[in-house]
Amino acid sequence: MKYAVIGNPIDHSLSPVMHNANFEAINDNSTYEAINISEKQFHLIKEIINEKSLSGFNVTIPHKERIIPYLDDIDDQAKTVGAVNTVKIENGKWIGYNTDGIGYVTGLKQVYPDLKSAHILIIGAGGASKGIASELAKYVQPTLTVANRSLDRFEHWNLEVNKISLKEAEAALSEFDIVINTTPAGMKDNKDVVISLDQLSAHTLVSDIVYIPFKTPILEVAEAKGNPVHNGLDMFVYQGAESFKIWTGKTPQIQVMKDAVLKRL
Repeated sequence: MKYAVIGNPIDHSLSPVMHNANFEAINDNSTYEAINISEKQFHLIKEIINEKSLSGFNVTIPHKERIIPYLDDIDDQAKTVGAVNTVKIENGKWIGYNTDGIGYVTGLKQVYPDLKSAHILIIGAGGASKGIASELAKYVQPTLTVANRSLDRFEHWNLEVNKISLKEAEAALSEFDIVINTTPAGMKDNKDVVISLDQLSAHTLVSDIVYIPFKTPILEVAEAKGNPVHNGLDMFVYQGAESFKIWTGKTPQIQVMKDAVLKRL
């Protein structure tokens, strides 16, 4: 079988390293590659994927919402979120799923087990943010707060969350136990910290869904203040493991996947 991840940019992705290590560990001769597809090319997505004879693929920034009109079906979680990061191709049908939320929350629970009473701020209102908010809402009792530069981005949000601007978030920062950055800020050459951490409480965990670099600027600032930090590696591994289960029905070698990424990092 052949699998891939699509996005733009995509050259930084370690999904091929992770999935190919897992295939090797379970003696599966499947392959996994990264395919760069620009926004201008996206209308050719069916042709590009069919030409590769893929059995499934992952979707990353900036295509998680753009892929939806090309799907034949979509599972309930992805429907709620309005974003897809995993597509299974079965008998020519494209079925969309979202494993971002479960991947992130599984990882977060390793470092913050008692999520029930946590006051959480999510920065960014894109596909990953929706997936994470939807999954966190299953565990967290206080209403989640989501901040974005532009409030227009919330127009298609059907989730029960507090929707605020970044400026409002900065002023209320001391109220939160966990702050999660879901924006691409800090990825690769982007040195943006997104939000001022001046009002951050000493106990607050600062988390970022980006895993390259290992410590993004927002995590560096938080760590310098003495706060606990959590990067996107766990989310990356666990969402990949969930995708693998969807495609194959098999149990992945999660530690092998994590070790392969850490070795490359």
